[in-house]
Amino acid sequence: MLLELLINFCILFTFAVLSYWPFQDAAGSTYPFAKTHPYIIGIIAGFAGFVLMQTSVQLSDTIKVDARHVIIIFAGIFGGPIAPIVTGFIIGLTRMLMYDVFTTSGFLAGLNVIILGIVIGAFSFKYPMTFKNAPYYFYYATAQTVLLISYLFYQYSGTLLQVVYFILFSTFSFFMVLFILIELSEHFKKIRHTELLAETDYLTGVYNNRKFEQLTRTFITHSTKPFCMISIDIDHFKKVNDVYGHPVGDEILKELGERLKNLVSPKEGHVTRSGGEQFVLLIPNFPPAMGLDLGEQIRSSVARSSFNVSNNQEVSITLSVGVSSYPDNGSTIHELYSAADTALYEAKATGRNRVFHYTNIKV
Repeated sequence: MLLELLINFCILFTFAVLSYWPFQDAAGSTYPFAKTHPYIIGIIAGFAGFVLMQTSVQLSDTIKVDARHVIIIFAGIFGGPIAPIVTGFIIGLTRMLMYDVFTTSGFLAGLNVIILGIVIGAFSFKYPMTFKNAPYYFYYATAQTVLLISYLFYQYSGTLLQVVYFILFSTFSFFMVLFILIELSEHFKKIRHTELLAETDYLTGVYNNRKFEQLTRTFITHSTKPFCMISIDIDHFKKVNDVYGHPVGDEILKELGERLKNLVSPKEGHVTRSGGEQFVLLIPNFPPAMGLDLGEQIRSSVARSSFNVSNNQEVSITLSVGVSSYPDNGSTIHELYSAADTALYEAKATGRNRVFHYTNIKV
C-alpha cells in the first residue's frame, strides 16, 4: 500500500511541475495558442489522472483510491475554470469504462469526479483559483470524495481506518505539492525581477540601451512590415540641471519616461532610454508618415504641459525629435539609429522643439 501511495504522489508531483513550469506567470499571454491553453492543461491532467488510477491503492475488490481529485484542483490553478471541467470528464468517463463489467462503484466514482470538475470549474469562473484559495477547493473535493468512499465502504464492508488513510494521503499530497509550487513561484519571481533589472533603466524604469538593441535586432530579424525608430532629446537639458539642480533634472527624466509610456503602450511600441537625456522609441508596423505624426504628438504634448517637480516648482521643457524608418533608412541597428540621430540633430540645428524624419532632410 505504501509503495502505491508513493507512486501516486510522484505522478501527481511530476504533473504539477511539468504543467506549471512552461506556463508559469504568462499562461495565456505569451503561450502561442492561448485559447487552447485550458484544454491542453485539462487533457494533460486527465491523462495524469488516468495514470494515477492505474497505480491506485486497491482498498477492496471494487474500491480504489488515489489522488485524482487533487489533480483536478491543480488543473484549475494552471488552466483556469475550463481545465478542471475537461479533466473531470476525462477521468470520470475513464473510471466508468475501466472494466469490461459495469460496476456501481465504478460508475459512482466516475460520476463523483465529473461532478467535482463541473462544480470546481463553475465556482472558478467567479472565484479564479490561486495558490491562496486552492485549499478551499481541495477541502470541498476531499469532503465529497470521503462521503462517497464512506458510502461504498458501508455497502461493501470496508473500514473507517482506510478512509482516514485516504484523508491523510490526500492532505499530504496536496499541501506538499502546493508548497513546492509556491516556492517555485517565488523563485520565478526573483528570476524575473533580476531580468527586469538587467533590461531596465535604473532611473526612469523604461527599457535600457541593452534591451533597445535586443528589441531592434528582433524587429529587423522578424518584421515583415516597416517600423519606426523615434529618437528624443530634451532641449537645453544642461541648463535645466544648472538652474534647478541635478535632482530636479532626474525628476524630469522620470516624469518624461512616464509620459512616453502613457503615450505609447506596451502593445503599441517600446520606450527606451539610450543615455543621458535621450530616449528612443521603437514602434512596430508604423510607416514613415505615422512615425512622423507620433513624434509630433510627443513634442507638442510635452511643450504645452510643464513638469511639476520638488518644492512645487513648474519646469517647462521642449523636445527635439528625429525619426527613421525600417527598411527605408537602414537595415541594421547602427544604420537606423544613425539615421534617427541625424534627423534629431537636424531638428536641433534648425531651432529645436521640432520633429524631423530622416527621409525629409538633405544629407
